[in-house]
Amino acid sequence: MFGHKSKAVDVVTATEMVRNDGYVIVDVRTKDEWKKGHAVGARHISLASLDNSLKSLEGKQVLAICQTGSRSKKATSMMNRHGIETLNVKGGMNAWGRAGLPTKKGS
Repeated sequence: MFGHKSKAVDVVTATEMVRNDGYVIVDVRTKDEWKKGHAVGARHISLASLDNSLKSLEGKQVLAICQTGSRSKKATSMMNRHGIETLNVKGGMNAWGRAGLPTKKGS
């Protein structure tokens, strides 16, 4: 559909897609989870407020991330239904941390 057979990518592939292909990481966790640590360069839009923020994502290529990959899977489906090219980041921030990828605390 979008050049990827799966609608999910691992964290290393996600970082390459941000760097090389212009993808944007959207973290759909709660504000408190976001403040404890998020991917450097990510944008925070909680799953609860995603519906109201879809317009701001139109025309972008999105990688959705949460803590484990469950909420971001829902977000991926929602954004794809609205025509926003979105892939889920498998394993979420748990996998991101295990891979030693850069994170930032606070807002």
